[in-house]
Amino acid sequence: MSDSLIVRPAGVDDAAVIAAALAQASLDEAVVSWVVPDERARRDRLSSDDGTTIEWIRGAISGSTVLVAGTEETSVAGLSVWEFDDGSSVPPEVGSAELTAFFTQAYGEYAPRMALVHELTQRRHPRGEPHWYLQQMVVVPECRGRGLGGAMLGYQLARADADRVAAYLEASSPRNRALYERYGFRPLGDPIDLPDDGPGVQPMWRPVTG
Repeated sequence: MSDSLIVRPAGVDDAAVIAAALAQASLDEAVVSWVVPDERARRDRLSSDDGTTIEWIRGAISGSTVLVAGTEETSVAGLSVWEFDDGSSVPPEVGSAELTAFFTQAYGEYAPRMALVHELTQRRHPRGEPHWYLQQMVVVPECRGRGLGGAMLGYQLARADADRVAAYLEASSPRNRALYERYGFRPLGDPIDLPDDGPGVQPMWRPVTG
Protein backbone atom coordinates (compact mmCIF):
# COMPACT_ATOMS: atom_id res chain seq x y z
CA MET A 1 0.00 0.00 0.00
CA SER A 2 1.21 3.48 -0.82
CA ASP A 3 2.19 5.77 2.04
CA SER A 4 0.54 8.73 0.30
CA LEU A 5 -2.35 10.01 2.44
CA ILE A 6 -5.21 12.16 1.23
CA VAL A 7 -7.48 14.11 3.61
CA ARG A 8 -10.43 16.08 2.28
CA PRO A 9 -13.90 17.29 3.29
CA ALA A 10 -16.59 14.77 2.38
CA GLY A 11 -19.38 15.48 -0.05
CA VAL A 12 -22.92 14.15 0.00
CA ASP A 13 -22.03 11.77 -2.84
CA ASP A 14 -19.54 10.09 -0.49
CA ALA A 15 -22.23 9.03 1.99
CA ALA A 16 -22.60 5.41 0.89
CA VAL A 17 -18.84 4.77 0.79
CA ILE A 18 -18.43 6.46 4.18
CA ALA A 19 -21.21 4.29 5.65
CA ALA A 20 -19.42 1.14 4.48
CA ALA A 21 -16.11 2.31 5.95
CA LEU A 22 -17.81 3.31 9.20
CA ALA A 23 -19.38 -0.13 9.56
CA GLN A 24 -16.07 -1.87 8.99
CA ALA A 25 -14.09 0.45 11.26
CA SER A 26 -16.59 0.44 14.15
CA LEU A 27 -16.87 -3.32 14.60
CA ASP A 28 -14.14 -3.40 17.27
CA GLU A 29 -14.53 0.16 18.59
CA ALA A 30 -14.70 0.15 22.40
CA VAL A 31 -17.95 2.06 22.95
CA VAL A 32 -19.79 0.40 20.07
CA SER A 33 -18.68 -2.98 21.41
CA TRP A 34 -20.12 -2.07 24.81
CA VAL A 35 -23.39 -0.80 23.34
CA VAL A 36 -23.84 -3.98 21.28
CA PRO A 37 -21.82 -6.62 23.14
CA ASP A 38 -22.83 -9.56 20.94
CA GLU A 39 -20.43 -9.60 17.98
CA ARG A 40 -22.88 -11.13 15.53
CA ALA A 41 -25.59 -8.63 16.47
CA ARG A 42 -23.06 -5.82 16.24
CA ARG A 43 -21.97 -6.90 12.79
CA ASP A 44 -25.61 -7.15 11.66
CA ARG A 45 -26.44 -3.72 13.06
CA LEU A 46 -23.42 -2.05 11.49
CA SER A 47 -23.94 -3.64 8.10
CA SER A 48 -27.68 -2.99 7.96
CA ASP A 49 -28.72 -1.35 4.69
CA ASP A 50 -31.91 0.27 5.99
CA GLY A 51 -30.50 3.71 5.16
CA THR A 52 -30.25 4.99 8.75
CA THR A 53 -26.48 5.41 8.70
CA ILE A 54 -26.39 6.94 5.24
CA GLU A 55 -29.03 9.49 6.20
CA TRP A 56 -27.12 10.32 9.39
CA ILE A 57 -23.94 10.82 7.38
CA ARG A 58 -25.70 13.05 4.86
CA GLY A 59 -27.05 15.14 7.72
CA ALA A 60 -23.60 15.39 9.27
CA ILE A 61 -22.06 16.47 5.95
CA SER A 62 -24.73 19.15 5.56
CA GLY A 63 -24.62 20.45 9.14
CA SER A 64 -21.10 19.71 10.38
CA THR A 65 -17.63 18.99 9.01
CA VAL A 66 -16.96 15.43 7.88
CA LEU A 67 -13.42 14.61 6.81
CA VAL A 68 -12.39 11.48 4.97
CA ALA A 69 -8.88 10.08 4.76
CA GLY A 70 -7.60 7.60 2.24
CA THR A 71 -4.69 6.42 0.19
CA GLU A 72 -4.14 6.15 -3.52
CA GLU A 73 -5.61 2.64 -3.32
CA THR A 74 -8.47 3.23 -0.85
CA SER A 75 -10.48 6.42 -1.29
CA VAL A 76 -12.16 6.29 2.14
CA ALA A 77 -10.18 4.40 4.77
CA GLY A 78 -11.03 6.69 7.68
CA LEU A 79 -13.46 9.41 8.64
CA SER A 80 -13.96 12.02 11.32
CA VAL A 81 -17.03 14.06 12.21
CA TRP A 82 -16.50 17.51 13.70
CA GLU A 83 -19.25 19.76 15.03
CA PHE A 84 -18.73 23.43 15.82
CA ASP A 85 -20.12 24.41 19.22
CA ASP A 86 -20.32 28.17 19.75
CA GLY A 87 -20.43 27.68 23.50
CA SER A 88 -24.00 28.83 23.93
CA SER A 89 -25.78 25.72 22.67
CA VAL A 90 -28.04 23.68 24.89
CA PRO A 91 -27.48 19.92 24.51
CA PRO A 92 -30.30 17.91 22.93
CA GLU A 93 -32.74 16.62 25.49
CA VAL A 94 -31.66 13.07 26.33
CA GLY A 95 -35.17 11.66 26.25
CA SER A 96 -36.41 13.63 23.25
CA ALA A 97 -38.64 11.80 20.80
CA GLU A 98 -36.25 12.47 17.92
CA LEU A 99 -33.23 11.02 19.70
CA THR A 100 -35.20 8.07 21.03
CA ALA A 101 -36.46 7.26 17.54
CA PHE A 102 -32.97 7.49 16.06
CA PHE A 103 -31.42 5.26 18.71
CA THR A 104 -34.22 2.72 18.32
CA GLN A 105 -33.87 2.62 14.56
CA ALA A 106 -30.08 2.38 14.65
CA TYR A 107 -29.58 0.12 17.67
CA GLY A 108 -32.85 -1.75 18.20
CA GLU A 109 -32.91 -3.55 21.54
CA TYR A 110 -29.57 -1.93 22.42
CA ALA A 111 -30.95 1.61 22.13
CA PRO A 112 -31.06 2.18 25.93
CA ARG A 113 -27.32 1.52 26.14
CA MET A 114 -26.60 4.07 23.41
CA ALA A 115 -28.93 6.54 25.12
CA LEU A 116 -26.94 6.10 28.33
CA VAL A 117 -23.66 6.82 26.53
CA HIS A 118 -25.22 9.96 25.09
CA GLU A 119 -26.54 11.07 28.48
CA LEU A 120 -23.24 10.54 30.30
CA THR A 121 -21.13 12.27 27.67
CA GLN A 122 -23.53 15.21 27.36
CA ARG A 123 -23.34 15.79 31.11
CA ARG A 124 -19.59 16.30 30.81
CA HIS A 125 -19.53 18.25 27.57
CA PRO A 126 -17.98 21.68 28.26
CA ARG A 127 -20.19 24.74 27.81
CA GLY A 128 -19.46 28.42 27.61
CA GLU A 129 -16.49 28.48 25.21
CA PRO A 130 -16.54 28.03 21.43
CA HIS A 131 -14.86 24.82 20.28
CA TRP A 132 -14.73 22.12 17.65
CA TYR A 133 -16.12 18.82 18.95
CA LEU A 134 -14.79 15.60 17.48
CA GLN A 135 -17.90 13.43 17.57
CA GLN A 136 -16.29 10.41 15.99
CA MET A 137 -13.10 9.28 14.29
CA VAL A 138 -12.43 5.77 12.96
CA VAL A 139 -10.05 4.06 10.55
CA VAL A 140 -10.64 0.69 8.88
CA PRO A 141 -8.52 -2.08 10.46
CA GLU A 142 -6.20 -2.74 7.50
CA CYS A 143 -5.17 0.93 7.34
CA ARG A 144 -4.53 1.55 11.03
CA GLY A 145 -1.07 2.61 12.09
CA ARG A 146 -0.48 4.45 8.81
CA GLY A 147 -1.13 7.95 10.14
CA LEU A 148 -4.66 8.51 8.84
CA GLY A 149 -6.04 9.50 12.24
CA GLY A 150 -3.22 11.95 12.80
CA ALA A 151 -3.66 13.37 9.32
CA MET A 152 -7.35 14.07 9.95
CA LEU A 153 -6.56 15.62 13.33
CA GLY A 154 -3.86 17.81 11.83
CA TYR A 155 -6.16 18.97 9.04
CA GLN A 156 -8.97 20.10 11.34
CA LEU A 157 -6.78 21.43 14.14
CA ALA A 158 -4.96 23.67 11.67
CA ARG A 159 -8.35 25.21 10.96
CA ALA A 160 -9.05 25.55 14.68
CA ASP A 161 -5.68 27.22 15.25
CA ALA A 162 -6.22 29.63 12.36
CA ASP A 163 -9.57 30.63 13.86
CA ARG A 164 -8.20 30.57 17.43
CA VAL A 165 -10.79 28.05 18.58
CA ALA A 166 -10.41 25.25 21.15
CA ALA A 167 -11.25 21.59 20.53
CA TYR A 168 -12.90 18.83 22.56
CA LEU A 169 -13.35 15.06 22.27
CA GLU A 170 -13.81 11.85 24.24
CA ALA A 171 -11.11 9.18 23.95
CA SER A 172 -12.46 5.64 24.12
CA SER A 173 -9.15 3.77 24.43
CA PRO A 174 -5.61 4.32 25.79
CA ARG A 175 -4.25 4.17 22.23
CA ASN A 176 -6.59 6.93 21.09
CA ARG A 177 -5.79 8.99 24.17
CA ALA A 178 -2.06 8.78 23.41
CA LEU A 179 -2.69 9.97 19.85
CA TYR A 180 -4.79 12.90 21.01
CA GLU A 181 -2.21 13.91 23.59
CA ARG A 182 0.40 14.18 20.82
CA TYR A 183 -1.86 16.76 19.20
CA GLY A 184 -2.21 18.90 22.31
CA PHE A 185 -5.30 17.45 24.00
CA ARG A 186 -5.25 17.00 27.76
CA PRO A 187 -7.62 15.09 30.09
CA LEU A 188 -10.59 17.13 31.29
CA GLY A 189 -11.59 15.61 34.62
CA ASP A 190 -11.96 11.92 35.37
CA PRO A 191 -12.93 9.30 32.79
CA ILE A 192 -16.60 8.52 32.20
CA ASP A 193 -16.88 4.91 33.32
CA LEU A 194 -19.56 2.95 31.50
CA PRO A 195 -21.25 0.32 33.70
CA ASP A 196 -21.04 -3.47 33.33
CA ASP A 197 -17.26 -3.44 32.91
CA GLY A 198 -17.52 -0.94 30.08
CA PRO A 199 -14.64 1.20 28.85
CA GLY A 200 -13.56 4.41 30.50
CA VAL A 201 -14.24 7.30 28.12
CA GLN A 202 -11.85 10.18 28.77
CA PRO A 203 -13.01 13.75 28.03
CA MET A 204 -10.13 15.76 26.56
CA TRP A 205 -9.68 19.45 25.83
CA ARG A 206 -7.26 21.29 23.57
CA PRO A 207 -7.07 25.00 24.39
CA VAL A 208 -6.69 27.73 21.83
CA THR A 209 -3.25 27.31 20.26
CA GLY A 210 -1.15 29.59 18.13
